[in-house]
Amino acid sequence: MPCNKHYKDDIVYITQLTRNVLSVLGVWPSSNRARSTGERIFKFLLICVSYALLYCVLIPGILFWLIEKRTRIRIQTFPMLLYCFMATSKYGNLIFRENQVRRCLKHIEEDWKIVTSADARDTMIETARTGKRLVALCGAFMYGSGLSFRSILPFAKGKIVNAQNITIKPLPCPGYFFSFNSQVSPTYEMIFAMQFLSGLVTYSITTGVCGLAAVFVMHACGQLRILIDLMRRLVEDQWQEKQEVNRRLAEVVEHQIRIRK
Repeated sequence: MPCNKHYKDDIVYITQLTRNVLSVLGVWPSSNRARSTGERIFKFLLICVSYALLYCVLIPGILFWLIEKRTRIRIQTFPMLLYCFMATSKYGNLIFRENQVRRCLKHIEEDWKIVTSADARDTMIETARTGKRLVALCGAFMYGSGLSFRSILPFAKGKIVNAQNITIKPLPCPGYFFSFNSQVSPTYEMIFAMQFLSGLVTYSITTGVCGLAAVFVMHACGQLRILIDLMRRLVEDQWQEKQEVNRRLAEVVEHQIRIRK
């Protein structure tokens, strides 16, 4: 039987932000592998839509970079393409390493389940709260700066008139669209909306990855703090029976071995 009766609520609390972000992307690993057919189809559709939005910026951007002859423009475009490529790679890793992420989350759940004291639970909640703050801060920076770049900045630039006296409406991300005229309505609005949604997916991937890292790292920090407390009590307390000392020493060793796993 679990020592911590509230471990399910604790798991929901520490993973809430990260779970919400990754669930929208379809890459949050379910604790139950036996999902229904409807859930599998819905998850597959979310992944397909996310990939389509990522590639609708990445592929036109690469074509634009290859066709563009001006070195300055190519240098300015390259960081955006590199960031999109890295986001796509991270998304693929989240999909193909779902079982490993599930195993790590299962390990965290077991740690919360076997908490033996209120002090240890308070320590874990304190470190988990720090992780939630880090995730919230990362999301605020990513969505705030990234979506401003893809929505406000193009309008702030205003319309551009080129040497041929043609008015150009800037897009958030440059791209080559073959025979489509990206400057006429409603094509311009559709491309603009797709690039904006692609930005949402890109920044959600980064926020989700940072969220997983924060959850795992801060959980490890909490476990290390509990280990330090166990070792301190082992040294400082006065023990009357040798069996009690052996039991506490075994508890310290077992906890340390579990952290290393």
